[in-house]
Amino acid sequence: MGKIPILIVAHGNLGAALARSAQMLTGRRKDIETLGLEEGDGLTNFVEKVKQLISKFPEANSILVFVDLRGGTPWNAVLATGDPRIQLISGVNLPILLEVLIKRDTVSDIGVLAKCALDAASMCVTSIHIQN
Repeated sequence: MGKIPILIVAHGNLGAALARSAQMLTGRRKDIETLGLEEGDGLTNFVEKVKQLISKFPEANSILVFVDLRGGTPWNAVLATGDPRIQLISGVNLPILLEVLIKRDTVSDIGVLAKCALDAASMCVTSIHIQN
């Protein structure tokens, strides 16, 4: 069994930039793909693009899909595929992606990877006020 595929479906070039940045830190990774929503892409058209991307992994039992915004076109397009293998997570950022890529090296359970992403999300967003 191979590693769980990771897809990043987001607005514009965000997904590709996140994947490149993560691989700068973790090294080149297999089974990570990105798809960007471009201006002029309608939902119907974008759903077809998402289906084509998912079709690259016919043997996968599960697929982890990150989107940038809950409720946005990428989110809705992934849901519209109706693919039961998908675990969908919104709010992707670099720390979350790094944690999941590293964890994926030793974990083959989609639930564990999803929890890893959610745990990373709760720890990576912080606020600090710097005073003189």
